[in-house]
Amino acid sequence: MFKSLIADRKAEFENVAMPCMGVLMRVAVRICGERASAEDLVQETFLRAWRSFEQFETGTNCRAWLFKIMLNLAGKKHLQMRRKPEPVQFSPELPEPLNDNTPWLEGSRFTREEIFSALDAMHQDHRCVLMLAVVEGFTCKEISAMLAIPIGTVMSRLSRARAALRNSLINAERGVSPVLQQIC
Repeated sequence: MFKSLIADRKAEFENVAMPCMGVLMRVAVRICGERASAEDLVQETFLRAWRSFEQFETGTNCRAWLFKIMLNLAGKKHLQMRRKPEPVQFSPELPEPLNDNTPWLEGSRFTREEIFSALDAMHQDHRCVLMLAVVEGFTCKEISAMLAIPIGTVMSRLSRARAALRNSLINAERGVSPVLQQIC
């Protein structure tokens, strides 16, 4: 009976948690700045999630639960070491043959490199909220719970992140160097 209970829990974990690996990895790469660190973060997230899976309430949002675990881990790791400012060249959702001068989305006037550079230049708190809201589709209320910050702070960071991304891309389009963007 005990083995059956463990097998049922394992099957539930595989059904609800494992499909979230790709989205966690996408955000982890943006947070960590490099693929190897992102893989470590996602692996640690799933290890912690498995160890505490009995705390997960069946029927609730597993993706939000996993993001909360990952963001808590990322916050602890960020205190231990600074983010490396190297640009990220990996995006699991995009086919690899794209070069950096190919428009990222059909009809987009910005290249993949321009968008990723603008994201990488953002403060980590703003980038994280922007990724969770715009890319992952979480509500401000869900992000507030995940990050354990007031909803007003989430809304403020999201507004500032959108403005910073917009300004950075407009400046890149005009040919303003990233160094001048930071000064202005």
